[in-house]
Amino acid sequence: MTFLVFSDIHGRRDLAEVALRLQKNADGVLFLGDGIRDLSLSACREGGRLFVGVRGNCDWFSPSQSEYFYSEELLLRLDEYTVMMMHGHTRNVKSGIDCAVRAAAERGADVLLYGHTHEAEERYLPEGYDADGLILRRPMWVMNPGSLGAPRDGRHSYGLLQIRNGRILLSIGAL
Repeated sequence: MTFLVFSDIHGRRDLAEVALRLQKNADGVLFLGDGIRDLSLSACREGGRLFVGVRGNCDWFSPSQSEYFYSEELLLRLDEYTVMMMHGHTRNVKSGIDCAVRAAAERGADVLLYGHTHEAEERYLPEGYDADGLILRRPMWVMNPGSLGAPRDGRHSYGLLQIRNGRILLSIGAL
């Protein structure tokens, strides 16, 4: 299974459409907020793809698609893995990810996907990692796909979450 993960479109619908075309064989699209009004839901769902999204801090005034984005955080089950999706503003990820990691661990997540910082990142946190005072009892994969619309480093990016042979693979792609 392959999932296209993106966040922080901020007006660049064209780049979201490019990412969707490049990953046209993805089984699903996971959107991490900020740019609801810039999404083409029909393109995200093309070919019967799964589409799941959460609200970001800039999405509150997008009534036309608000029925699809009612939550700031969401747990999703993909194969045998539990994925926590969030934009990250409610967990203050711009000051570090430990609060978000702790929240994900407390809810039983194996994977944490977040946005908001506009900086791409992928990490593997081993068992024993100290997340804001909570010691992880099992490993966690963490990814921020960066920003399609307003990247801090100038690199318009998206993420891929793959589940192959019972293993998690994360990667960052650039446009």
